[in-house]
Amino acid sequence: MKKTALAILALVALAGGAEWMVLASSRVEPGKLAGALVSLALVLGLFIALTEETFVGWLRAWAQRSALAAAALPLALLVPYAVFALGTGTWTWSGAGRLTAYILAPTLLLLPDRRRKADRVGWRDFAAMAALAVPVMAGWLTGIWAWPRELYFFRPIYSVITGAYAFLAVRGLEDVGYKLVWRGGDAKHGLMNFVGFIIPGIPLGLTLGFIHPHAALFAPFPARVFGESFLVPGWVTLAGNFALIFAGIYLTIAVPEEFLFRGILQNFLVKSLSGRQAGLPGKMPGLYGLLVASLIFGASHLHHAPVPNWRFAVLASLAGVFYGNAFRARRRIPASALTHALVDTAWHFWF
Repeated sequence: MKKTALAILALVALAGGAEWMVLASSRVEPGKLAGALVSLALVLGLFIALTEETFVGWLRAWAQRSALAAAALPLALLVPYAVFALGTGTWTWSGAGRLTAYILAPTLLLLPDRRRKADRVGWRDFAAMAALAVPVMAGWLTGIWAWPRELYFFRPIYSVITGAYAFLAVRGLEDVGYKLVWRGGDAKHGLMNFVGFIIPGIPLGLTLGFIHPHAALFAPFPARVFGESFLVPGWVTLAGNFALIFAGIYLTIAVPEEFLFRGILQNFLVKSLSGRQAGLPGKMPGLYGLLVASLIFGASHLHHAPVPNWRFAVLASLAGVFYGNAFRARRRIPASALTHALVDTAWHFWF
């Protein structure tokens, strides 16, 4: 709990520092900037806090004691929105209502099962997963965080926070592996599965006409430091852009999708199908759950233009096998999220 509190305080302090830096170089209204940054700090604090087992255990005990308390607690997520919307002057009852419905839906669906062991997936679990994914994919949460422009990254982060509370605290699902920081084994298996995917993935993508190779070239540009002028090499710019885009994809795409499709879906399917796997050659644990989760992951990409985008679905299903394999090896989301983020970043730069 101390680490959680310190993380939130540090993020609020960073928000204050960021505001001071922005105000020193621009004419942004201080009140609006403060509302946006404090809201982001609170949301990221919860994003981190839910990776702590002690904090999740406290929430789980709360949810076990009272159904009313379990249903009411996620409404605390409206506080960061209120800070943002009131601070930036973008409050709408429509936005508040949609966010409230999004926050409550997964929890209310899972409440009847909060005291049952999460060792077999049921229809309410699938419904709660859909309640987390569909509104984000369909764009139903747009227009809620709309200053100074539409801020997409709030949506996937809210999705993870809402899902973590619903499935970890209310449903009591174990082995989700929700962490953000890599360990040595995560990096190893993440990189191995990235290489494993690109070997069949690139030829298949080219054959299907889904990917189109292109160079990612960055010309040198002039810079000046302490009065000295010099040229920054293009490869330095490329490396910097790669790192920034990778970090953005990791936090706003890879972690949220891996949390849902591997940490919850594959995890649940492996538990549910475990009794049927004894006859598999080599007795590979979790293979059925991995394959089914990968197919569902692929199908979730059909809505991309041109609809139905079956080429994207095929490649995503194949990628899902390697993401799932990284998760199966480590039982931690950072491993599969690393593979996922590397695939998406490489696609952005070279395909």
